[in-house]
Amino acid sequence: MSSVEAVNRSFSRRLRLNHAILKNKYWFLPVDDKGHENYVPVGRGVPSSDFCGRWVSFSVCKNVEGHKGIVLGGTDCTGKVVVRHNHMWCTKSSCPVCFIRGWSTREARSIAGRFVEGDKRGFGRVEHIMVSVPVADRDLPESVLREKCRKALFDRGVVGGCLIFHGFREDRSRHVLAWSAHYHALVYIEGGYKCRDCKKACFKGCGGFVDRSYRCFEKDGCIVRVMGKRKTVVGTAWYQLNHATIRLGIKRFQSVTWFGICSYRKFKSEKVKTENLCPACDGEMSRCFHMGKRHIVKDIGSADYVPLFVDDEFDENGEPNYVDVVGGRFG
Repeated sequence: MSSVEAVNRSFSRRLRLNHAILKNKYWFLPVDDKGHENYVPVGRGVPSSDFCGRWVSFSVCKNVEGHKGIVLGGTDCTGKVVVRHNHMWCTKSSCPVCFIRGWSTREARSIAGRFVEGDKRGFGRVEHIMVSVPVADRDLPESVLREKCRKALFDRGVVGGCLIFHGFREDRSRHVLAWSAHYHALVYIEGGYKCRDCKKACFKGCGGFVDRSYRCFEKDGCIVRVMGKRKTVVGTAWYQLNHATIRLGIKRFQSVTWFGICSYRKFKSEKVKTENLCPACDGEMSRCFHMGKRHIVKDIGSADYVPLFVDDEFDENGEPNYVDVVGGRFG
């Protein structure tokens, strides 16, 4: 079998397991891993079990009065209940079915929970930073790269945070993922990042983060760039995690590592628990199963693992379409 046939076969297999990979080129582009075969983007392994991605229940909001006059995706929700699908997701980063909605989501909540604790301690605003070593150093072991990047952040005034490893970047000329080891970091900066709101022209010696980073670059050659202002920590973390890189052959390779004032030796934290809220009325949605004789479901959302649906609360005979689930766990 030729390398092209192998790539096509791999893509076809992953597409059958997870159609969502078509939404992001990073999830389906072939990997040019010559010299770095031990590393692979998340979601390129085998499913953890036959239960991965399996539908398990509905989440339903029956607040019909609260949906009056609300329009979602061009559909009027007046007189209707709002329904979501729930699935089972494993927590393995290599699983091609669950890496987007399972592992990435779980880790993102864990990261957000740690920063919630940091916020309580007055560490400041969380910033998103990209850091990479000089091109000549990119073939060094990942542990060495991580230490170099961590030192580069400390030298520039970062006091703590987490590093998320990315081994590949998109090579647009060849339409592949090529090796280009770097890290995305969510961090606290000593004194905060003031360059974004600074109205003065940045110049050498001004003392700001950009100036300090430039002076450090002249010594270590590391590129450190503060990204745009984030909307949410959990959203930024989730996006960076779902195209992170893992190393094969190591049972518990850490794609996410903590350092500085956020290290595990400094404090403990809890995962952020997301509320299952109705997009129409912000009410709590309940777990349900379908009991109606007619199942009339209209898709008003995108074709995703958790599409948004609208359905009638009762069937034509007056029987409830959805009945609350009592007990049980769902993914």
